[in-house]
Amino acid sequence: MSRALDTALSDWCTSYVAAFSAYDVSGISAHWAFPSVILSGGRVLGFKSRERFDANTNGLLDFYRDQSVDSAERTLIASFPLGDAGASIRVADRMLDPDGNEIVSWQVAYTLARLEGGWRAVLAAADGEVAAWAARGTPLGSKNG
Repeated sequence: MSRALDTALSDWCTSYVAAFSAYDVSGISAHWAFPSVILSGGRVLGFKSRERFDANTNGLLDFYRDQSVDSAERTLIASFPLGDAGASIRVADRMLDPDGNEIVSWQVAYTLARLEGGWRAVLAAADGEVAAWAARGTPLGSKNG
């Protein structure tokens, strides 16, 4: 793994989580290429356009607001080059309340493509996110708190 690639992918993670922590739907979707796919809880969620992705992200962020998520942290655990124009990463995510206490955490994997304008996600395997919220008793998509 090259240091330059690791730095670029770590920068992508930092930028992504900053947009997420700001509840910035446009900023989040700017980290994705379309069409894209999210594997989640045994389902394959395909997003042919940014508009469809943004609608899903709005719903996700509403759920996170209901769970009192104030900010997120992301740590790059591993990265694997996929030729010159791709990479796979595994990250650890933590959702924090306004006092900085952890609400829930999980790991997720992404496949990214190096496109004009930088790295963009094309696939995420988000089963860990679904499992973490379910274990907390607030299944992803629920309004329970």
